[in-house]
Amino acid sequence: MTDTRKTLLDVACRLFAEHGFDKVSTRMIAQEANVNLGSIHYHFGSKEGLYFEAFLIATNSDSPLTIEKLLAVDPKLLTTPEGKAYAIHRLTYDYYNRHFNVPEKWKRQLILRELYNPSPVYQKYVDEILKIESQRMIDFYFMLAPNASLVDAFVWAHYPDTQAIYYLKAEAPIAENRGKDFIKKLDRNIMKFTTRMMIMSLDLPIPDLLK
Repeated sequence: MTDTRKTLLDVACRLFAEHGFDKVSTRMIAQEANVNLGSIHYHFGSKEGLYFEAFLIATNSDSPLTIEKLLAVDPKLLTTPEGKAYAIHRLTYDYYNRHFNVPEKWKRQLILRELYNPSPVYQKYVDEILKIESQRMIDFYFMLAPNASLVDAFVWAHYPDTQAIYYLKAEAPIAENRGKDFIKKLDRNIMKFTTRMMIMSLDLPIPDLLK
């Protein structure tokens, strides 16, 4: 990554998180980054392209763990109930940590802004990232339950989304009522209980780490 590209991304990530997509202009970004305005078009094509890159960084979507990667390490992983439960644990935690459980303040701020007020880029993110990851989880479910219905597979694959989005949207009132320390504990337990429910729905043993 060139210095100019990195500088633009660093500045854009901060500004988009603080002010949102609509209130940040390319001129504002270029001035803060102390670069020529044309650099944004050169490196990202447009404001939308720059925002998309910033949002990918916020959601850590560049290197997902997949069942194929797990099987490359242990080809027999899915031959035992314990191995299946372990695979669900690893994949669900990886997905949740990349998309929702982000400790960096600006990342969390940007994700929350996108949930409350989706930008013009959100559909591109859904089409190019979320749909692909959703299909991976659906395919994984059918590896575990070949005779299941597509509806069951879809609900199971999106269970982490529904839990995370609900609590992220409710984070502000929860923090006001319960305190910020409660939010930190809540994050960990949402992930733990969500994963347990996904494992239990397939009648698999709960790994010791989730007990």
